Amino acid sequence: MTDYRAEDRDGLPPIGFIAVECFFYRPAGDAFSELTWNFPIIRELANGSKEGALVSKDDYNDEFIESFVAAGKRLADRGACGIITSCGFLAMVQPLLAARLPIPVATSSLLQIPSILAWLAPDEKIGIITYNAAELGPLHFERLGIPEQNAARCYIRGAPDGGHLQRLVRMQSPYSFDAIETELVDAAKSLVADHPDVGAIVLECTQMPPFGQSVQEAVNLPVYDVFTMASWFYSGVVRRRQAHWKDLDSQRTGPMVERNIM
Repeated sequence: MTDYRAEDRDGLPPIGFIAVECFFYRPAGDAFSELTWNFPIIRELANGSKEGALVSKDDYNDEFIESFVAAGKRLADRGACGIITSCGFLAMVQPLLAARLPIPVATSSLLQIPSILAWLAPDEKIGIITYNAAELGPLHFERLGIPEQNAARCYIRGAPDGGHLQRLVRMQSPYSFDAIETELVDAAKSLVADHPDVGAIVLECTQMPPFGQSVQEAVNLPVYDVFTMASWFYSGVVRRRQAHWKDLDSQRTGPMVERNIM
C-alpha cells in the first residue's frame, strides 16, 4: 500500500463506501470510519440492508440487490473512483455489482482468497474467521470465481453465537474492544489448533480489522481483512508518481551498472 501522508489526503479522489443499516459504534480500523484510511471516503446507504437480510448463504432478492446498485451509482455520480462495501457476505453480489456499476467495485475481504492460495504451499490452507459461520457457504465462493477445489482449501470458523460481536451488530449492544478482541483471538487459536495446516488467516467481517494485529500475534500467521483488500484495491485504481523514488536515484554517488544476474 502507498503510505499517503495526511496532508496529501484531501487531494486524492475518494473511495466510495456502500454502508448498510447497522448503526453502532465504528472505530478507527472499521472500514466505515474515515480515520481508517489514508485516502478520502464518501458513503451512501443501501436501504433494506439490515443484518438479517445481509448475512445469508442464500441468494439475495432483486429489491435488496437494487438498493446496492442505486447506492453505488450515487457514489459514482459524487466522484468516487471505486467502491467498497460494508460486509464480507456481499461477496454474493460481486459479479452483479461489477456488471452494473460504472466504476470498479470490491465487495469483500474474501476477494483476496485466490491470491493467498497462489502463494501458499500446496498443502497449506486458509482459515476464515467470519461473523456467522452457519451463513458463509459455497455460493459466496462461487460468486468470487473460486472453484470448488480451492474453496475446499478454506476452513471456516465463526465468532461465538450470541457473543459480543454478534450482539453489537444485531442489537447495537455497547461496544467492547477487549471483549471482541478476546473472541477473535480465541477463534483464531482454536482454528489453528484444530487445523495446523493453516498458512494464513482471512477476517471476513468489516468490524474485524482493528483486531488483525492481535490475531496475528496470537497465531504468528499472515492476516488479511477488508483493510488490506481495500488498500490494495485503491492503490491500483489511483496510481501516483512517487517523488521520493526520483530523490533516491539522485543520491547515487556513481552510475548504476547493469549486470546480467544468473
